[in-house]
Amino acid sequence: MSWYPDDKTWLKTRKAQWKEVKESLQKIGLYAPQDVKLIKEYFLYGPDKEPLRTVNNYGEVRRKVRHVGMIVVWLHPSFERSYIIEELDKYEPGTRHPDDNVKDYYDGGERVLEFCDRDYATHKSATGEGVTSFFQGKEQLLAGLLLPSSVEDESWFKNRLKDGDEDRLKAKCERSFRMAINRLSSYFSKHMENPNPNFIYRYRLSYCISALKNFKGSEFEAQPLKENLVTFFAAIDKFTASPDKYPQCFVETAQEFTRLFNEADLPDSVHTLLAPYIKAAKEGAD
Repeated sequence: MSWYPDDKTWLKTRKAQWKEVKESLQKIGLYAPQDVKLIKEYFLYGPDKEPLRTVNNYGEVRRKVRHVGMIVVWLHPSFERSYIIEELDKYEPGTRHPDDNVKDYYDGGERVLEFCDRDYATHKSATGEGVTSFFQGKEQLLAGLLLPSSVEDESWFKNRLKDGDEDRLKAKCERSFRMAINRLSSYFSKHMENPNPNFIYRYRLSYCISALKNFKGSEFEAQPLKENLVTFFAAIDKFTASPDKYPQCFVETAQEFTRLFNEADLPDSVHTLLAPYIKAAKEGAD
């Protein structure tokens, strides 16, 4: 059990943390006061007191609040993946892939991106102690458990592939790639002083590259993507070349992107597509 409400010190700390959680819940704006009350009970005392679900005589689970997967991963006291998965399985057993990603969005994975995809910088904690992020450092677990790791896992990808709709598949892959690159380029270029080390797109790099790998086209359509690609590759180069000069989270992101990019076995068409942007990034740095 990860909750220890009988431990006065543990519970006092947890109650202080609730101030921060409540602030994020208010920003989310999806939960009525009665929902927040249930979530607070779960946060402080755990599923033994408030399981956030009911089970009928047929064994069917009814979730008491929206996007319960997001709530469970975010507000579980532990950062241990296996403990959180055990709790998730109580809401809808058998809905995960072998790699522990869920198969659909009942849990609010798409909402996670919506709420924190611009959480570029750290901000002061509601507890008054230090700095924090929107989901209080749980972003990596939220991304890993609630979001698909590649576009191949998306229903839209499978449907477009089945239909042979190459134009829409191309557009969707570009959009997925564009979202990641646009966010990461802003993260790198505008938030050098206090970057959020738990920025959600740090944990979406494999998804980003899978979208690129499946892009079938000779050019991108969106002009902002073209501009941001130059910014992005320039940042990757400088963080890799001089890691001691930049925030560790930037350097780690650059290193991870480079590793995944090199291991992805991207088609020649993708390398040809990216070559002008990589060249422009290097020329701009000279």
